[in-house]
Amino acid sequence: MVTNKDISRQYSVFSSNIKYYRKHLNYTQEMLAEKADLSISYIKQIESRAEYSNVTFITLSKLAMALNVTIKDLFIEKK
Repeated sequence: MVTNKDISRQYSVFSSNIKYYRKHLNYTQEMLAEKADLSISYIKQIESRAEYSNVTFITLSKLAMALNVTIKDLFIEKK
């Protein structure tokens, strides 16, 4: 059974990875928002872990493409 704790943990990994890959590319939040065609406030919400109920497949695709990674990469915990 998938619990809210499991979802929260996975979202934490996702959120951290967005920030990690963004910084790896030397992108600001503004630059990532522009490249992914998302609002800067949405990027800030994702990175601060404030928003996870509305992350869609389209959003995941946009972020992955803007960061030059796969969607799978966004969910793999860094060691």
